[in-house]
Amino acid sequence: MPPQITQLYDQLELFSEGDPPRHTLFVLGRLLGTPDELLLIDPPADVADRFSLAENTAVLFTGPEKVETGLAQMQRMAGGIAHIRIGQHLLDIYARAVDTVIALPAVGLLCGGRFGSDLVLPEVAEGSDGSEEIETLRLLAQLAKTRPPRLFVPRTGSLSSDRVEIMGRLANDVAYLHSLRRVIPAAVRRGDDAIQIQQLGATLLPDNRRSAICQQIHARNVEMIEGNDGGRKTKDER
Repeated sequence: MPPQITQLYDQLELFSEGDPPRHTLFVLGRLLGTPDELLLIDPPADVADRFSLAENTAVLFTGPEKVETGLAQMQRMAGGIAHIRIGQHLLDIYARAVDTVIALPAVGLLCGGRFGSDLVLPEVAEGSDGSEEIETLRLLAQLAKTRPPRLFVPRTGSLSSDRVEIMGRLANDVAYLHSLRRVIPAAVRRGDDAIQIQQLGATLLPDNRRSAICQQIHARNVEMIEGNDGGRKTKDER
């Protein structure tokens, strides 16, 4: 999609571009008598060149992929929950080991990061065996169930305000990761070679995720699960 900016709520805008669309959330703090503040969630690397930003601007990434924007990055502590205010907006920030889930409960917005997309697969992080991703998905599902969002924003893909659809997307991600964790480690333990594992992995690609970008993500996910599986023998055991 061509670049576009959508005003979701007062002082809360969404910048979207690309195919599939990738989103950046702009949370603006503008209060009388105080300097403007701006938090950018998942911005592109050239955001400072493309937009006129507030003097007090910080960035926050929902996933492991970090880009160099030249802007201050908000610090996060894995395992913690932070509650911050940017202007009139309150944000709940759930910091996992790799991912960060962000909710704006007052306006009913939930940022899913690399999960809950209708167009791309969830990505397994470097060094992960998929378990951390599943735990993050459980957190998202719990938040979506206890306080159904008015708007769900994945990092990549279509927005959704349908609770059933949101829960279905998260369930699909969990099922996909479970299939990788069930099949690939078993192949490693029985001694399948790299070509056999690649061929086996191809059968795990969901029918509705056959795009070029999904095939790339899936191939990398298979490699991550294969390389980081606990079923592999340690050096001492070999």
